[in-house]
Amino acid sequence: MTLELQALYKQFAGGAVALRGVSLALPQRAYTCVMGASGSGKTTLLRVVAGLERPDRGEVVLAGRRLTALPAERRPVHTLFQGYALFPHLSAWDNVAFAPRVAGVAEAALRARVDALLADVGLAPGLHARRPADLSGGERQRVALARALAGQPAMVLLDEPLAALDRPLRAGLRQLLKETQRRRQIGFLHVTHEPEEALALADHLVLMDRGEVLAQGAPAELYARPPDLASARLLGDLTAVPGAPARWLRPERLVVAPVPEDMTDPTWRSAQVVVDAIACLGDRWELQLRADGQRLLARGLDRPELAAGATATARWRARDELALGEHAALSAASWSSTALHV
Repeated sequence: MTLELQALYKQFAGGAVALRGVSLALPQRAYTCVMGASGSGKTTLLRVVAGLERPDRGEVVLAGRRLTALPAERRPVHTLFQGYALFPHLSAWDNVAFAPRVAGVAEAALRARVDALLADVGLAPGLHARRPADLSGGERQRVALARALAGQPAMVLLDEPLAALDRPLRAGLRQLLKETQRRRQIGFLHVTHEPEEALALADHLVLMDRGEVLAQGAPAELYARPPDLASARLLGDLTAVPGAPARWLRPERLVVAPVPEDMTDPTWRSAQVVVDAIACLGDRWELQLRADGQRLLARGLDRPELAAGATATARWRARDELALGEHAALSAASWSSTALHV
């Protein structure tokens, strides 16, 4: 069941253009993430698919059926919002039962469906009678996911569904979303501004900026071989290649050692660097470096046997260099104010 977005254009009152002719054909029964910064158009795109916004031009087509003129309630999709949008006066069980009950599903079949969905998302039976206010954020998220599936939609739309949760909880619910999509074999369309979330969840990844699609494809390929600087920076930090300011590396690809190493392998390159600072980021270590006036960034899992002010050898594989076009080079000043916070 393919979702086709055909030349979607949307301009809001005041002149802001949210979508600039966006065209996509999203894979059947896949987990698709649309990623971009605030103002990229990703949420507007989701709302157009949901029927919550009407495009000025273009079409939304799902499984060959044009949806553009249909109101939200008649579309075969369900949206899972960041704030969950659960009915506060209903129990968790009744929230999930609402859509199939309105659709006229027989009571016995409805009970079986709701019980199965709540079990599927891992909500303990003792929580079924609780109202949303009496559930944790993670529990409300599980109820919202079950409710999204209860009406048996052709596609589930997810609007930053993990943004309100703390980091440890997000990891578990990411896994739940991925496993649920695989079991149910229906399309998930998930918008996010978090690279880690998009890379972990997506079978197919779409990158957006200023209302346009920058790139799309397999997440690992886009991370390792981005087509341009904007796409590369959306997915993670970059560091310039020593001596080549128009070429780039991911910081984890730059290996730093305290003494020169055997560099007879022609697939590796090296440069002498000075260590400016070392920081522990919890699960990894970060080194800020200098080489002939360039500022560089390296990250690794192990604590480096180095101290600030030390001279060291940085090495990297030539195949990991990213050539991102003639406008890729940044000055040291502009790099230092942006590259650490992509």
